[in-house]
Amino acid sequence: MARPVAASVPNLRDLGGIGTASGHVIAPGRLWRSSHFGAVANDELEALRAIGFRSVIDLRGTDERMRVASRLLQFGIRESHLPIEPRAMGALRELREAGEPDQSALTAVMFEVYRRFVNEHAPVFASLLRLVADEATPLPLVIHCTAGKDRTGWAVALLLLALGVPREAVLDDFLASNGRWSMQGVSADWALLALVHADYLQCAFDDIDKRWGSMDAYLEGPLGLDRQARNRLCARLLVDR
Repeated sequence: MARPVAASVPNLRDLGGIGTASGHVIAPGRLWRSSHFGAVANDELEALRAIGFRSVIDLRGTDERMRVASRLLQFGIRESHLPIEPRAMGALRELREAGEPDQSALTAVMFEVYRRFVNEHAPVFASLLRLVADEATPLPLVIHCTAGKDRTGWAVALLLLALGVPREAVLDDFLASNGRWSMQGVSADWALLALVHADYLQCAFDDIDKRWGSMDAYLEGPLGLDRQARNRLCARLLVDR
């Protein structure tokens, strides 16, 4: 695992270098994904400034943003807030009240979270894709939520698939969120919830295939990303290998 740019932002990473089926790669430094920027250490602010972020898409819920303000905004970065409330936390509390939750119970919660991403939150992800494809959104751009693994993970999976990245590479990036946090002093159920699993993505893919027939149909239908928009997205983010 690569050394983080800032230890206080453990899931920050550049998507540059990921390859597509057409033989292109995402240009280094243009598209990033991350956990939140509310706990950035003072001595790491300059390292973040040096990246040169010009746009940020924050997927955190309203209360999350109010509790923990992003320190990136002091750099004058353009911010778009596309809120998705963190339902998994409430579901975990309910499971705890009923007894010690096991992996199967937590997996069921996360499957429902990802089905909501596909269906209930499709307008949010449609807006995100439009923003990234729009030349008025300056690059480099970073997408984040709180941990940068589920809401951000699904957003980035959609972006990568729209760019023509093979599913195996999409899964590799998705699973790269694991192991980036210290589990010291964390309860067993919270530790399980801090991980992502391939089955989460597969659950979402299966729902899309069942309802729309293919990922391409889902991108063009509910997400409104037609061929012209996908071409703009590719032109903005891809370069020759």
